[in-house]
Amino acid sequence: MIPLQSSLENQEGDFIPLDRLFNEEGFVLGGGYEYDHGYYDKGLDWENDREHRIYLRIPVTAVEGSIGTRSATLRIGQPFVLKHIYQDGGNQQAQAGLISGSVNQFAEPADKDAKVNAKWTERAQSEINQLERRFQKELQQR
Repeated sequence: MIPLQSSLENQEGDFIPLDRLFNEEGFVLGGGYEYDHGYYDKGLDWENDREHRIYLRIPVTAVEGSIGTRSATLRIGQPFVLKHIYQDGGNQQAQAGLISGSVNQFAEPADKDAKVNAKWTERAQSEINQLERRFQKELQQR
């Protein structure tokens, strides 16, 4: 995990416009978000075969309301880059049975915090810079 500096850190905004902005820039609110916190992710290795995944991840915290609701106000945290290396082959636990296999079909990462090449931190910083420009533009239009 490589933390990145950003003017977005500690900025606050309403959920709906922030979510729209993140989505328009190619970020997705991770499916495992909680009512009080979550992560917007953007894959950085789009030209690869997806065997190894490198993400730009931006944490958000609900300072009012619950994430995913119109009334939520979010605070943006410090962005970071992470690389997940997934196991080759199937997950043995996932193959234990039909019911278990249908629930646990995805293998756990072999290394959740693998070394990140400078190429990806540079690409991530470029994506952050673009997001910062959009964020500033949105603030000026309000």
